[in-house]
Amino acid sequence: MIMSLGEHAAAVSARDLAVLVVEGLNLEGVDPAGVDLDAPLFGEGLDLDSLDVLEISLLVQQRYGVKLKADDPNNEAIFASLQSLADHIAGVLAAPR
Repeated sequence: MIMSLGEHAAAVSARDLAVLVVEGLNLEGVDPAGVDLDAPLFGEGLDLDSLDVLEISLLVQQRYGVKLKADDPNNEAIFASLQSLADHIAGVLAAPR
């Protein structure tokens, strides 16, 4: 479900993103409720890779209608953790269009 433009940014929670990522990437043995929302997405934490970023970007676009661009210079900060990703999505949704 894509959120309407009128829905405000508070609708984006890092916990919801954890569910989206764990289910969308089929991360076996990972409980979304137990994911540390501030843990790194790469290396430690969920131990994701660059292909996972592409899949997450597609999942985010489908769910929230927010495009995450591969050439965004802020990607390292945006994808640092589920919380930073949720904050970015919320900011984009809250921005005037």
